[in-house]
Order: sequence, then structure tokens, then C-alpha cells
Amino acid sequence: MTSSGKIIDAESAWGGYYVPERLPVWAENGLRVVVFGSAIGGQIVLESLIRFKQKYPHLLNIVGLATDDPEDPNARISLKKRIWSNYTPAEREEIRNRIILTSLDAGIPCYTGKVKTDYFRQIFFSWNPELLIMNCFGQRLDGFLYEYPPFGAFNFHPSNLACNIGVGAQPFQELMHQGLNTSPIVIHKVTEIIDGGPVVGISPEINIRLNDGHYPPNIIPLLLKINSISGWMTMDLLLEILARRAQDQMEALNLLDFDKTIPDTVKQQLQEPVSNDVSATYELPLHPKIL
Repeated sequence: MTSSGKIIDAESAWGGYYVPERLPVWAENGLRVVVFGSAIGGQIVLESLIRFKQKYPHLLNIVGLATDDPEDPNARISLKKRIWSNYTPAEREEIRNRIILTSLDAGIPCYTGKVKTDYFRQIFFSWNPELLIMNCFGQRLDGFLYEYPPFGAFNFHPSNLACNIGVGAQPFQELMHQGLNTSPIVIHKVTEIIDGGPVVGISPEINIRLNDGHYPPNIIPLLLKINSISGWMTMDLLLEILARRAQDQMEALNLLDFDKTIPDTVKQQLQEPVSNDVSATYELPLHPKIL
């Protein structure tokens, strides 16, 4: 992999710490956000935040990215249970490299190792995040990480956790096992219980069937389709936190009404059938704040 940064040997158990050659100048009063994410979900969250940072550099600092390393044999990220098992080693490497390069090109340091170590805690402390956003991250966080950001730690999950559907590493398989036609993706608070934190926002329903009414034989199209709305949801979450921060409101965020904020035209696109093509893209209009 070529990049604008370099790998620093680290006490990371696996993976490593990538530092860009040029760190951006942080906005003095910008909200400090850290992303824990990989695959398409993490990529969409990261790219949405970068777009926002480019438009409103005084409002946001993306202080770091923690991501999966599915190619390191020592990585403990539930590789066989999660979405990675549906990709070839070459595809996993390409996906990993893409998010690392996206991070480094934007001047954001990137960590791919074990997060429950003193070494990473020192890195995390130096990032000093006020908000943590997680999507498709393969490690369980401890209290130090999810309790640290004053505005909270929030995770995306591609099933309706509010109805106890799809908890754990194989949500798509459960959606199909239950014979569902649609599914939302939710945002919930990160706690010590995997996928057990309170749900604060639920996306509009998303069609998960093909034109002929069947499910795609590979779950990758479901991952791509359901996560297509993650950029909109990231922006609405960010805007809510920015508004609260501007008013010195530190109380917990308990509700985001995505049914109200996401326009009907986008909802209609989410209702279109899934493609049977694992390389298909589901490009929704960008959120108006990052057009």
C-alpha cells in the first residue's frame, strides 16, 4: 500500500498506527470527532465528515480513525462471523487500504490495532474526542473509550434493535431468517453490552429484496444498500451535537427523528429493490449540508 503517511511500529497486538505526513491545523473551537469504523459503513461515515470539514473547517476536527485490519492473522475482529467472511483476501485488503488512505489523505491519523490496550488509550487521550461515531467496527469497546467523549459514543447497526432484531455479528442473516421485506439501520448508544445500548434514531425502512422478491444470494448487497443512508444519518447526528455544543447543552442525546429529517425522495430510493450485483452502488443524494 502506498500512502501519504507511514506505519509506526506500535504495541498494538496487531495492525499498527498510521500517521499522515502533514497533520491539519485544528480549528481552535471545532468539535473533536473520532471515527471507529471499517468496510462501507465506516467509509461512508468518514467521507461524510471529511466533506463537512471541507465546507465548515471552523466547526469540526476529525481527530482520528480506528479501523479493522482483516488481513492481520492476529486480529481479533470476529472475522469469520462478520461481513469480512464474504470477501476474498484481496478484496479485504483493498477495503482496508481504501479507508486508511482516505484518512491519511485528509490528514487524519489511523489506528488498526487492538483498542483495549494502554498504548491505544494514550493515543485516544491525545485525540481527546468529544464525540465518537462507530460503524462496522469489529472490536468491543471498554468504558474508558465510550464514556470518554462528553457528547457520547454512538454506533450504527443494520437492523431494528429497538425490536430486538439482528443483535450481534450476523444481522443480515437474521433479517432473512425472519423473512423480512425491509429493515432500517439504527443509531444506538455504545455500552458494555454489544448492540445493547439505547436506540436514539431509526432510519426509514429499506427494501432488502430483489426485484423477483427473493433475497440476494450474497449478503454484500444488503450491507451496501442498508448503509447507503449512513451519510445522511451521520450529518443529522453531527448537526444535533453541534447545536447542543453551541448552547452548552451537555445532557444526553436520546432521540433523533430521521423520519422527519430525511426527505421523501430519499425514502423512495430506499424502497427500490436490492441489486443482485455485489459491485452495485447505492448513491443517494448528498445531505444538503455537504452538497
